[in-house]
Amino acid sequence: MVFSSPAFLFVFFPLFFGLYFLLPRALRNAWILLSSVLFYALGAGPFTLLPLGLVAANWALSHLIERLRDRRIGALPADRLALWLGVAMNLIPLLLFKYLVFFAQIAADFLGPMAAFDPAKLGWILPLGISFYSFHFISYLVDVYQRHIPAERSVAKFAIYIFLFPHLVAGPIVRFAEIKSQLGIERRGLVGRDVYWGLLIFIVGLAKKILIADPLGSVVDVVHSGDLHLSTYSAWLAALCYSFQIYFDFSGYTDMAIGMARMMGFRFPQNFDRPYTSHSVTEFWRRWHMTLSRWFRDYLYIPLGGNRGSAQRTYFNLLVIFVLCGLWHGAAYTFLVWGLGHGLLLVLERAKLLRLQNLPAANLWVFALVTLLWVPFRSKDLATTGKLLKAMFGLEPSVPLWVEANRMLANPKILFLLALAALICLIGRPTFDKLRSFSFKTPALMPVYCAVLYFLACISVVESGFNPFIYFQF
Repeated sequence: MVFSSPAFLFVFFPLFFGLYFLLPRALRNAWILLSSVLFYALGAGPFTLLPLGLVAANWALSHLIERLRDRRIGALPADRLALWLGVAMNLIPLLLFKYLVFFAQIAADFLGPMAAFDPAKLGWILPLGISFYSFHFISYLVDVYQRHIPAERSVAKFAIYIFLFPHLVAGPIVRFAEIKSQLGIERRGLVGRDVYWGLLIFIVGLAKKILIADPLGSVVDVVHSGDLHLSTYSAWLAALCYSFQIYFDFSGYTDMAIGMARMMGFRFPQNFDRPYTSHSVTEFWRRWHMTLSRWFRDYLYIPLGGNRGSAQRTYFNLLVIFVLCGLWHGAAYTFLVWGLGHGLLLVLERAKLLRLQNLPAANLWVFALVTLLWVPFRSKDLATTGKLLKAMFGLEPSVPLWVEANRMLANPKILFLLALAALICLIGRPTFDKLRSFSFKTPALMPVYCAVLYFLACISVVESGFNPFIYFQF
């Protein structure tokens, strides 16, 4: 079920929160768990058994790790062995469902007829949200092993942590330590301020998705479908629209998740901090999908050695992390190129060969590089990536600068939304803070603004339908 769908907005959302607010405090956690499992089952069907089974297995394994601390099996500490078994247990389903077909494709590309096995014939479907809940399980086991947190005694609370429907399918990646104290219902009362601000944040996220991301995405879909004669104009327009579409789509989802969690008394970590105002690619990754960046830093980059070794080792670690980050987003060569591209840019910045922060309007240079790398991220294959990039830079003689069919892409609504998105995303923080302060000068108007946004978003959903969130596919 998608947060921006009529079924969620007009059925699930009011029913869930209506009953949540009416139920006695002692029953609210049970209602959260029941509703969250139902929410997942409506989208994943029988695949719901997979995270349910992993919840039980990881909960039991975390207690085993805790009991085995400082014991040894031969030369290997028993708790470390249990940890590695747990990591493997969580990665194997991810590798099978998400990467087996891609690995077979790589084998076929390199071995040709020798690679006879075709896993695509298995007809496996990627379980909903598997990339996200796999990372939640792994971070939990590692944190227990490293004594950052004790193993959770209540399997129900642990299940709520995993299945809590706002973050289950597409993040943000919330660590157990960040909400452990909030899992007990005795710590979460109904606070009017939290309900009020949570609802406003939810509506802002909904408006980002429905009123900005989806219309811009319609342009991207037309250009990438191949049904429209490609031109330099349409290629650039699609690239710019996608840069803003993916930001407003994913940050909109995050806002909706954070808002709903806050209405229940949970505080999720921030996931975006105006990333397109960054003055370097390194800074961009501190501001974009922040919970994922921190996950890769803490659970992969630092264990690999981080930047503690030689410069060459640091560069290697950065490339490894971003290749894995690319593959985490999708099992395809296009995602590999996207991840490797960002890794190379970070290596160049680390080696001080790329100093965007010293250039005038540095954030625009960062935005341009990030936009170019979104092209393979969105493309269905490398051939499409090459075709679009050649069109953008005039390297394909058969592609004109403009064709008459581009008029359908140049309608005033799209151009207005593109300008609005650029204004929101690219203006500097001082100007942005001034505009935000001006907007909050009359706090009583905030509900009015949000009511208008909610009304417009609902009308758009009813008239034009809805699109799944981009990160639902990961």
